[in-house]
Amino acid sequence: MLYIGTDIIEISRVRTAAARHPSFYDKILTEREKTCCLGKSDPVPTLAGRFAAKEAVLKCMGLGLRGLSWRDLEVIPDGQGAPQVLFSENIKKILEDKRIKYIKVSISHSRDYAMAVAVGEGD
Repeated sequence: MLYIGTDIIEISRVRTAAARHPSFYDKILTEREKTCCLGKSDPVPTLAGRFAAKEAVLKCMGLGLRGLSWRDLEVIPDGQGAPQVLFSENIKKILEDKRIKYIKVSISHSRDYAMAVAVGEGD
């Protein structure tokens, strides 16, 4: 069985939220994700992409954020730079219960938007 989730977000909305709430990065990103984002001259598009990816993964799993944290999902580049999703033990249990074996994610940006698609496979 295949599972799919998608999300799109305006980069300007993320920029506004990050400017208004300095803790926004800490709320959304793990330490490793912050390293990926904050080292860039403009970290906001990367943050927006990570946010969209996390939303897409949750939709793929048929979940909202209830009882979970944004930091339960970690989107970091693999050895070739492609995004990969790592899961907390809480989410691993949900994946096991839903019999989802893996989830792959793709992130894309334009000048104004970041979007992500998550595809999972299970029994």
